Amino acid sequence: MYKKRSFCFWKKLKNQKGFTLTEVIVIISILGVMAAISIPSYISWLPRHRLQTSVRQIYDDMNLAKIRAVKDNIVAVIIFTPATNTYSVFLDTSGNWAWDGGETIIRQNAPLENGVTITGTTLPSHTSGFNNRGMLPIGATPGGVVQLTNPTGLLMGVNVNAVGGISIVTSTDNWVTWS
Repeated sequence: MYKKRSFCFWKKLKNQKGFTLTEVIVIISILGVMAAISIPSYISWLPRHRLQTSVRQIYDDMNLAKIRAVKDNIVAVIIFTPATNTYSVFLDTSGNWAWDGGETIIRQNAPLENGVTITGTTLPSHTSGFNNRGMLPIGATPGGVVQLTNPTGLLMGVNVNAVGGISIVTSTDNWVTWS
């Protein structure tokens, strides 16, 4: 009648699926070690990335202003506000280098990344712009630099030269030399 079964412990466990407690603990330990190695690196990388992102944003918006000035045959103006760490880009239809309310806004009060500050500019009145040929308007001072920094003290900026060329610059000695 009934067939007698022999006791075999490993046959009972043979078809069970899942992970053992030992396997789970080993995986969690490996993940913990990887996190301990990578998190400090990520934390030190983040401020530099935010500064580079802000500099690239200003660089791109200055190029956009230059393109729009040529395309629309008008002066484009960029005004930096160091007190609030923002800047605005608009097309100056009145020609007075100030936003009068009725002019075309390209970017208004554009914020910088978290922790990035405008430390100053060598631009007159923190303002730059481009004429309908993509150059600095006649009578404007010959270019300047918008200077940005982050909490770690890294200094980067966007340079506008006398003929309207735009470049990203870095300084390691408090804005004495550029690279």
